Amino acid sequence: MSRFSLLIPFSSVLHFAAFLSLGAPTCRADDRIPLTPNMIINESGFGDASALVDEQDAIGDPGSGKGLRPTHPFFPGWTAWQYPLHVVIDLKTDVQISRVFLYNETGESPLVLQTGIPKAWKDYPITLNGYREWKSFPIGESTRYLRITLLKPSSLPELALYGTKQARAAVVPTYVIGRAPQRVRTSMDQLIGTNAFIDDPIDKLAVPVGFVREYHNWSWDTEAPDGKVRFQPSGAAGGKSWFFDDFYAKLKAHQVMVCPAIQNSSPAYFKGEPDYKPVADGADPEDPASYIIHASHLFQYAARYGSTKVADSMVVLAADQPRTTGENSLHYFEDWNEPDKTWKGREGRFNPFDLAAMCSADYDGDQGRLGKSAGIKNADPNAKLVMGGLADMSITYLNAMKFWADTHRNGDFPADVINVHHYSNDGTPEKPFRNTGISPEEDHLKEKLAEIVQWRNKNVPKAEVWLTEFGYDTNPKSPFHAPAIGPYSGEEVQANWLVRSYLALAAAGVDRAAQFMFRDTKSDGGGVFETCGMVTEKGQWKPKPSYYYIATLKNRLTGMSFAGEIDTGRKDVLAYRFERPGGRSAVAVWRPTSDGGTSTNVKLNINMLSASIIHFTTGDSHGEIASDVQTTAGTITLDVFEKPVLIVSH
Repeated sequence: MSRFSLLIPFSSVLHFAAFLSLGAPTCRADDRIPLTPNMIINESGFGDASALVDEQDAIGDPGSGKGLRPTHPFFPGWTAWQYPLHVVIDLKTDVQISRVFLYNETGESPLVLQTGIPKAWKDYPITLNGYREWKSFPIGESTRYLRITLLKPSSLPELALYGTKQARAAVVPTYVIGRAPQRVRTSMDQLIGTNAFIDDPIDKLAVPVGFVREYHNWSWDTEAPDGKVRFQPSGAAGGKSWFFDDFYAKLKAHQVMVCPAIQNSSPAYFKGEPDYKPVADGADPEDPASYIIHASHLFQYAARYGSTKVADSMVVLAADQPRTTGENSLHYFEDWNEPDKTWKGREGRFNPFDLAAMCSADYDGDQGRLGKSAGIKNADPNAKLVMGGLADMSITYLNAMKFWADTHRNGDFPADVINVHHYSNDGTPEKPFRNTGISPEEDHLKEKLAEIVQWRNKNVPKAEVWLTEFGYDTNPKSPFHAPAIGPYSGEEVQANWLVRSYLALAAAGVDRAAQFMFRDTKSDGGGVFETCGMVTEKGQWKPKPSYYYIATLKNRLTGMSFAGEIDTGRKDVLAYRFERPGGRSAVAVWRPTSDGGTSTNVKLNINMLSASIIHFTTGDSHGEIASDVQTTAGTITLDVFEKPVLIVSH
């Protein structure tokens, strides 16, 4: 002990001990409460709500009349149906709020401030007026959460908060997430997937992929008016053509994992457009009970195709159906497609709380509150729920879903798979498909998905991460086509970029990736998604180069998982290593450019004694062995192109 420590008065030691027992110092009465962007939860998912608190150091001190003008407003947009729009500030601990200051840049805006907790908010209706001035609104409540509701299109440049932090720590969710699972990267033959339909030929479909996301309308399986279920045959295509028991069993026999994307409402129960939310008129879409019919259908789906036998009295089947359960042909079930779609308005777009509520119903019947015959887990505890793939790959949206789970399910996130969509192109938020597709490297695809993986690791460690739509059209008239580059035709560039996308996604830590989609919808069409297939349209089924390239990637890397990036010492060359436990390894190497160029005499340490160099080629689903090589101390020298090559160990 230092002799200087003996000079500290005993009373000061007691004060210091009291300070430590609180965990953090409390603010003086009516002090400024620090606000940071990570406190913001954007319930509606529109706009960048962090702009409410992103200028805290630049706005001076509004509470003492010395506030300065902020310059970066939060403005969610002019679309009327988006309102009312809610933003929550999680103060992380209870705060006795005395005053809220808002800056007004425009005209008069009606707002609601709220304190309390979700489903038990206390309202403070206010009107923000004045012009380019700070306005103060008294609160006088202790709360962890402050909620701001915009009743109409409004611009909010910044917020300042005054009050006193409470001594006690904030209540944390009681759900124990537990230790993150030991993750084993998915082997490439199981990661590589596509989107497909029941009438795609299985003999062709099973060649290039090990994973199929199957588009499946709810209405295909539900009879009106009693809602009886029909799978074998389905009610689709006149009720006699599609046999889903057979379809799933055959793909399983080909070692292809299938996940049905059970999309759209069923007209047997709901009116309106098929992709409107499956809730009754007047029902609260943020209440899991509003989705009991949807959750009951997913129970039936998991009862039939999951791994667990279910009592016959719990299945609701049409008279012509084989009365079977526990067929063990499916393990994943996706409960919508692009639920965050904005182009269908309020009725069709799920806000994050809506989707979290439906997932809670579909997952386990809202933790059993909806009864024993709702939710996939109640049919098959081993079944996994895949949240409907988000059209906008938004962490803001995921944060809001997580907040709903924290406050409604004590932290238990109601999905086993975080699922997103993304297309690499030169579009903007205002015009998503503008002129052309771009390479996955130019789009920073790996980095973008790595952000989702990192969010998963921190917030929902139990979950997998899937990208279930990505790809390119081949017709140059499409605004997200793969263009011809140098010696490569547009179809060859589509093939190159799809292979490079799968490689990037494996490196990012994605568990499964489904290219959109297996077949063209119109092979001579120039519209979006008309020529994105790896084969031509239905009835033709002619493979494009991408069919063979993807098949080669799958077949040559079967059983191998991403093991790391190899340092090439060059910015113009990328090389990824793949390994099979206790077995062979492979290296994929390519130029991440889009100029048609060549990198010559590249020295690459592949850590192999001998290997075969495999070229992707049209007409061969295993590629062409260009040469067998002996390495020098594990190193080879080769020329590298924008079309990847695989180097596979002997």
